[in-house]
This record gives sequence, C-alpha cells and structure tokens, in this order.
Amino acid sequence: MQTSQHLILRSGIIAALLTCVYLMIPLANPVFKDDYSTAVLDENGELLRVFLNSEEQWCFPDDPSLKRSAKLETAVLEYEDVHFYRHPGVNPLRVMMAIWQNTTSDRIVSGASTISMQVARMSGRRPRTYTSKLIEVLVALKLEFRYSKDDILRLYLNHAPYGGNIIGFQAAALRYFSKIPQQLTWSEAALLAVLPNAPGLMSPDVNPDQLRNKRDGLLRKLRYQGHFDDESLELALIEPLPEGSIPFRTLAAHAARRLKFRHAPEGGILRSTLHKKIQRMAEAETRYHQNDLMRQGIMNSAAIIVDTRSGAIRAYVGSQDFFDLENKGQVDGIMAPRSSASTLKPLLYGAAIDDGIILPTTQLRDVPSYYGSFSPSNADEQFDGVVRAEEALTRSLNVPAVRLLYTYGVHPFYLLLKSAGISTLFRQAQEYGLPLILGGAEVNLLELAGLFRSFSDGRYQPLHILANTELPEKEPILSPMASWLTLEMMREVKRPGAEYYWDRFENQWPLAWKTGTSYGQRDGWAVGVSPEWTIGVWVGNFDGKGNSNLGGAKSAGPLLFKLFSKLEKNPDFAWFDKPEKFKPVDICRETGFLATSDCPNPEVHEAPEGMKPLRLCPFHQRVFLSGDKEKQVCSLCWEGENHVMESELIYPPDIVQHLRERGHITYSLPSHKRTCPARQEALAVQIVYPKANARLILPVDFGGELQKLTLRAAHRESDRRLYWYLDERYLGETRKRHDQAVEVPSGWHTLEVVDEIGQRDQLRFYVGSR
Repeated sequence: MQTSQHLILRSGIIAALLTCVYLMIPLANPVFKDDYSTAVLDENGELLRVFLNSEEQWCFPDDPSLKRSAKLETAVLEYEDVHFYRHPGVNPLRVMMAIWQNTTSDRIVSGASTISMQVARMSGRRPRTYTSKLIEVLVALKLEFRYSKDDILRLYLNHAPYGGNIIGFQAAALRYFSKIPQQLTWSEAALLAVLPNAPGLMSPDVNPDQLRNKRDGLLRKLRYQGHFDDESLELALIEPLPEGSIPFRTLAAHAARRLKFRHAPEGGILRSTLHKKIQRMAEAETRYHQNDLMRQGIMNSAAIIVDTRSGAIRAYVGSQDFFDLENKGQVDGIMAPRSSASTLKPLLYGAAIDDGIILPTTQLRDVPSYYGSFSPSNADEQFDGVVRAEEALTRSLNVPAVRLLYTYGVHPFYLLLKSAGISTLFRQAQEYGLPLILGGAEVNLLELAGLFRSFSDGRYQPLHILANTELPEKEPILSPMASWLTLEMMREVKRPGAEYYWDRFENQWPLAWKTGTSYGQRDGWAVGVSPEWTIGVWVGNFDGKGNSNLGGAKSAGPLLFKLFSKLEKNPDFAWFDKPEKFKPVDICRETGFLATSDCPNPEVHEAPEGMKPLRLCPFHQRVFLSGDKEKQVCSLCWEGENHVMESELIYPPDIVQHLRERGHITYSLPSHKRTCPARQEALAVQIVYPKANARLILPVDFGGELQKLTLRAAHRESDRRLYWYLDERYLGETRKRHDQAVEVPSGWHTLEVVDEIGQRDQLRFYVGSR
C-alpha cells in the first residue's frame, strides 16, 4: 500500500516537473527568424535573380500564393514521419523502438524524431543530447497545440537543411533543379525528401552513391504504397542526380534589385511581368550594341520593352552590364532623370491638334524667333520659312516646336506632362519656360516609355513590373483621333542605317518613333510604339560627359530597331486602328488651315470630334489687279479700265525671305496703282529683329565696350534695296540678305527701314548692358 502511494507521489512529482518544464520552455513567435532570401521570377515563374539572406544563405519564406508540391510532401511524409497526421507531435512507438535500438547497439542508431520534433530542433539549434531531445519533445507538443499539422509541415519544408547554405525546399528546388517546387518530378521530390536526413554526409557533391541509394529506396517505397505505377518507377530510377548545385544566373539585375527593396526588403518570392526570353534577348542586344558605342567613347546604355496593350514591362535593361563596375554598370539608366531633348515634341503636337492650333498639314512658321533673351534655332542653323506640322515633327525642327509651345502655353503643357506621368519635373512651369520643349525638362526612360504607350489610345496609365498589380483607371490626356494622327506623323520618321528603306521590303512592320539628342550631346534617345510593343532606348555617359559622336538617331535608333525586329509580332496588330469618332473639316490644301472663300483648293480632312475650331487660313488673300496684272487696283482707281480678282498665296516678308533662300518661288505682289488716292501697300518690308518695344541686354567686351547688335529685316521682293536708319542716322543699305551689325549705345532707340519705293517699317527698342 505504501509502495503504491510512493509510486503515485513520484509520478505526480514527475508530472508536475514536466509540466513546469513545459511551461518554462518558450516557443518563439515566429518560430523562425524572419531572415529570408528574395527571388524574382518572370511572368511564367522562371527565375531571374536571387538574393542571399543576412547569413549568406539561400532561404525563402513561405509563400501562400505558391501551389503546394504534392509530390514532395508525400515523399517527405513517407520518409520522415508516415504517422505525422495521427500523432500529437511525438510518436511513442518510435520513441520506444529508438530507445531499444540505441541501448542494444550501444550507440545512437535512431533519433525517433517526428517532423514536429525536427521543427523544434531546427528552431532551437540545440546539441544532439538526451536533454535536448526532451526539450524538443516538449516544444513539439507546444507546436502541435498552437499550429495545424499543415502549418508544421510547411515550417519543416521551409527550413530543412539541404546542404551547404541551402535552406528550405524552395531554395533546394531552384538550386538543384532550376525549378519551382510544383514542377518537381517524383525522382526529384524523393531526392529532396532524403537529403535533409544528413545533408553534410551525403549530397550531389559528397557521397552521391549513398544519396542515390536513399532516393531509390524511397521511390520503391512510394511505388509499394501505390503513389505511381511500375513504369513511372522505372523512369524515376534512371533519372540522374543533379551534378551539384546550380549557380543562380542573374537576369534583370536592376529590376530585381528595385523590386526587392520596394516590395520585399525582408525577403520573399516576387513574380514580375518580365519575360525571361525577351529579357535575355534585350540584354544581349544592348551589350552587343554597346561594344560599338564604347569604341566611340559612349560608355553606357539602357533599354526597356513594354507590352503596349497591358502596360506590363517585359524587359528592363538598366545598363549595358550590371557587373561592369569600371563604367558604373550598377547605375539604373532607366530610372535616372536626364534631359528630355526632343522626346516631348509628339505630346505637344498631339495636344495642339486637340486645341485647334494645327492639323498635320498645317503650315508652321520656321523663321528667326525671339522671346526675350531666348532665340531657338534648328539643328542645321537653317530656316525653311514655313513647314507643315507633320514635317516639322518628323524632322524634329526646334523653331516650329517652340513657336507651337508659345501658342499652346507653357503652363498648360507643363500640367499635361504631369498628367502623362512625368514625375521628374522639380521646377515650376515658368522656370522651365519655352526651353521645356527642347530638353529643358528632366525625364527618365520608364516614364517616357509610359508616355509613348499612351499614344495608343490617348489615355495614360503607369507601367507596371510586378505581377497582379492593381492598376488605376486610365486617364485621358489626348483624344483618340489626336493620338492616332500623332502616331501617323511619327510613323514617317526616317529610320537609321539599313532600316532607311524599310517600307520597300515585305514582312516589315511599321513603328511610330521619335529620337532626341540633348544639349551638349550628353543624351541620345529613341522611343517607339506599335500596337504590341513600346520600346525605349537611352545612350550616353552616366557621368554626364558629352560626346560629339552621340546622337539619338545614330546612337540609340539602331538598338531600338534591333530590339523591335527580334520581338514576335501578330499580323492582326500590324498598325493602330483609326478611331471611329472624328469630324470632317474643310482645309486649305496649300496651308493646312481652315479654308476660307479665298482658298482655291479646299479639301476635306479628318479631325478629332471635340477639337477646338482651327484658325482660318491667314495666307490666301483676295487681290484686285489691272487687266495686264501689273498693278493692284481698288474701287477708287479701277474705273475706266479692266480689272480682275484673284486669290493669291501671300506670305509675310520674313517667311518669303527664307523660302527664297531655300530655292522656293513665291508670288510677287504688284505694287498699288500710283495714281490711286487711297494707295496702300500690303506689308512688303518687315523688321525681324529686334521686336517692337524689346528690352535688350548687350554683353560687354573685355575692353569695356558694348558688343555690336545685329539688326535683321526682310523684304517680300528678292532684289529690293533696304535703307537703314537708327535714330534718323543713316546706317547703310543692304540687298537680298538684310542684316546690319551696329554699335548701339544704352537707352531707347528708333529703327526705321525703307525700300526703294518708300515702303517702310519702324519700331522702338531699348538697349541696356550687364
């Protein structure tokens, strides 16, 4: 009786002690420290880049979005703990068997560890002793109380050691087979199931024969349990072991780095919109193209490829080579703000169409223009007089673009850029001024590609690189018709090199594209858009150094078309469909403005449905001539003689002068009949520079004297002399080209120019000094 009481008391004490120990042993929350690798996958789940965790291990966190690998879980349960779902964390039968085996063998033969106990051991990293085993039992019981069986199995799979610095089944599948776990075969799953049993003693690198025997034994057991048939077993047994771990190759290094630090700083698996095949092609073509540029002293380049319809980024090449440390290859050229050069001009032309300023055939002035101290010039330092809007855009002329921006308004265009996703504008609109359209603004390649993509339908939406991104609604920035007309204009931009005659060959694809070269030749741009693909290329030097060999068309353009030619295309999406909604407008064939009754050749053009009214043609005028057409006449002087009415294209003198210099023949308006009492002449002579009431600041030479001021005028007639007077002081005469460089003191001055028959122009201006 006493003995039984002692036994009960002793059992109670032991139970109390075990309960105390159970309660005293802490269970970490989370069970494992959040220290994981980051893996960036492409849209199909293929690996692009992996980052080590802080302990230099390949270890990925649990990703609930990934489908579970049924084969691997089945193999692990069969090998490690076949009764896992039926015991409370400890298998008493296995414990008794392990004690008997270890006692009779006088050494540790079996550890009797369940999967729950192995999770407890891995989380604590305790030495292999009986005391540690007891603690593991208690921690396992706690795990079973707090977590479900599925959660514990996932904890095991995510943190089991697989040899070297490979931790967890996700890293193991990638390192040994370059697969995500769902893609594992039965042979591969069996290999990963047996590997954590002794990863330091057997692996593909150490004792491969022993590893194969373990794998094959498990495969036979799985076949015996009915998980697959004999034929599958035979095929699984002949599968070779991996030849060691496979190094992680790096693709899209810049994009992966950006995704990691923005979306998974603590580690994780990120599925991107990138396409591995397209990314590899883009990197190879950029690297090959860069080899040629480097021989010219141009050291860096970047490229981006976007799916036009979805806005998903398919290739992201931040530099010619991420590992090119000598040439700053780790700089992300896609995100670096650089001078926009001429790349914003298409948006301005599209906006001007909606605003009723132009249509593609509208003539724009291309003459010397002055806006305070700012006087834009074209790249060739020449002027055409007038040029059609579509030609001005395809030739990327600066003067018409600046004049167009002046008419449209700097501030409205600034706001339009903001709404089109350009976030790099850090100054106010007035600080940029008119040079905004010539590269005075900053853009990056990502947002520029997004802007060009919006021409596909006139609506802007940010590009995205993370799969399953929730996208905002697309915001309209241009009407569909204005976008389509702008694309039609950009389609005609001449292509570089062998692509110049692209439209003369079969199986060629149209592309609306634009180039740009920044001031000082520091940046070369080429951006193109088709119904399927939007491509952007930047070339230059990351340190901002200019290079006389650099140009958007010749340096960036060839890479743009090489990338475009390598992309797959659907013949059903060769070019953009014309919008269904538009309105017919009667346009003057010669000038592109709204036709008046004086325009002899009106024709119908298509314009955006909501376009503001276009300006009436300002150049066609109705004139009355004498019967011999030698003189102008009017109602006060045509009595008694025959007269005719004609509609003539009459340009102002500044336009006529440059048309004449370009070899164009212009209409010469006869002078009015001398005996007419109301004799008036259309403006034949015009002071081009300075403008009326201009306030000019002349720089001072080293000797302290003001530099000379160049005065300019124009005459409609090619051979007329002009006589110059400054403050009634005769300066001299000019013929054909009317320029005068004179010394002008500070203060207000009156300038007058008179031709041979008394036609004149006069204005006042002010000169100051610095």
